[in-house]
Amino acid sequence: MSSKAAPFASVILPALNEERYLERCIRSLLDGSYPLDRLEVFVVDGGSTDRTVEIAERLKADFPCLAVLHNPQRLQAAAFNIAMRAADRRSQYLIRCDVHADYGAGFIGRAIQSVAATPGAAVATYADAPKALSCFQRAVAFAQNTPLGVGAAWYRLGGHSRFVDHGKHGCFRRDAVEAVGGYDESFSHNEDSELSLRLAQAGWKIWLDAGLSVGYYPRDGVWALARQYYLYGRGRAKTVLKHRLVPRPRQLAPAALVAGEAVLLLASIALTPWLLPACLALYAGCLAAVAGYGALKKRSACVLLAAAAFAVMHHCWGLGFLVGVASGGGRQQVPPPPRSRAVASADAPP
Repeated sequence: MSSKAAPFASVILPALNEERYLERCIRSLLDGSYPLDRLEVFVVDGGSTDRTVEIAERLKADFPCLAVLHNPQRLQAAAFNIAMRAADRRSQYLIRCDVHADYGAGFIGRAIQSVAATPGAAVATYADAPKALSCFQRAVAFAQNTPLGVGAAWYRLGGHSRFVDHGKHGCFRRDAVEAVGGYDESFSHNEDSELSLRLAQAGWKIWLDAGLSVGYYPRDGVWALARQYYLYGRGRAKTVLKHRLVPRPRQLAPAALVAGEAVLLLASIALTPWLLPACLALYAGCLAAVAGYGALKKRSACVLLAAAAFAVMHHCWGLGFLVGVASGGGRQQVPPPPRSRAVASADAPP
């Protein structure tokens, strides 16, 4: 695409302790297929304690369109709004990207063309294609891309382009996002789904472009995955309460699982001691069967760990949702993540 024909666009990368992924992500986005003089790229740092800012500053030598902004609130919603306010007034599109991802050749141009070619759509979203640097990430990637893990979340399952209620980040028409006030900065998680709701209420549509497939790196560790899904659940509860929504069955299922196990525990104490253990054994057997099928299909013993990933995702999301409802959907307090561990040279960006 020539500079004369290319619309000006802003790429927004919220970041917090992302030294392991940042350079790989930026180089995959700025692959030369879109003219760099028609782009500005914001790394919006939430107070990293690793080399994230150092890496971003170094990359300015290769990519003059890159800028580093600071986000004292640390939340991704605030990061997006900071970049939106800082964006050049020529910018027609705001492209919200995830640092935990690799982007295919021509991603930026395809995203912009997808929005421009879809009448009335505010944003083109993309489908996740799992990638992994570790054994546990392979297991989580499998779990996150199955109906047992995500229900009917089309941006995870992919396959066909379609209008959807919500997608994973994406390429926004700037005027649409500014008109609805950007992200709600009281959300630490589920902020993208909540924004999709307000865009829909304003008459815009969300288009899932299955051709915009992005290689996403899941959380690498049980604690990180548990924290992520607990906050996902709380975020969804906050969205439900704010907009007075009726949760869908796939959203109620994890909460029902946690609540049901609590009822079974009480019943086991009062009535039959084997009731809860029997139900847990059946649940664990189902998870193990799906993980075993995945291990055979993917030809990877690592995927056997998906049984544990499923259990963590279900229980932490369900617990987070119940706590969020019980707390009335108050502002989510995000504990600081652990300091990033040193990255082995084999994991360093090329």
